[in-house]
Amino acid sequence: MFALTRHAWKTLRSNFWASLAFDVVVILVVMIAVHSWQIRELPLGQEAPETVLMSLSGEPGNSAISPGRAGVVYFFAPWCGVCRSSIGNLDDLVSDGSIAWASAVALDYESSEEVDAFIEETGVSLPTLMGDYATARDWRVIAFPTYFVIDASGKISSRSVGYSTSLGLRTRVALSGDAAAFVQE
Repeated sequence: MFALTRHAWKTLRSNFWASLAFDVVVILVVMIAVHSWQIRELPLGQEAPETVLMSLSGEPGNSAISPGRAGVVYFFAPWCGVCRSSIGNLDDLVSDGSIAWASAVALDYESSEEVDAFIEETGVSLPTLMGDYATARDWRVIAFPTYFVIDASGKISSRSVGYSTSLGLRTRVALSGDAAAFVQE
């Protein structure tokens, strides 16, 4: 049995394209398994938690959600390197009108100055809200960045943890069923 398995493995590895296809499938399976594990506790298909927070500039009573159109709530930590490299993708999509709205919610920070420095360094123009432990608990955020796509009816239609490309974000909002979330040019 072992000799047969070893022969099959050598045959597979001697064919470049079969070996490449096998490796790609293994990598994809591992990536999907890790992603599924990361999002296992995040809410989906339910109303987004009502989240009214103070803005980074100190204004009280700002909602993280804009009802009526699909958008994204993005949770970040100012010390997070992945957040630093991915938040610009979301900011660009909102700036060019590809996504109707997005809110950035800071969590796990030591001071508003730390969050302000992060926003300045990344050049983000998204509305930035100051979350706290209760915010993280309500949304079940345990890693950064975490983002949620909110559909036009206010329900969570998609969620993810980690880096996301502009295409990934745009696709998730499109799949939320809100065709009006995109500007048609």
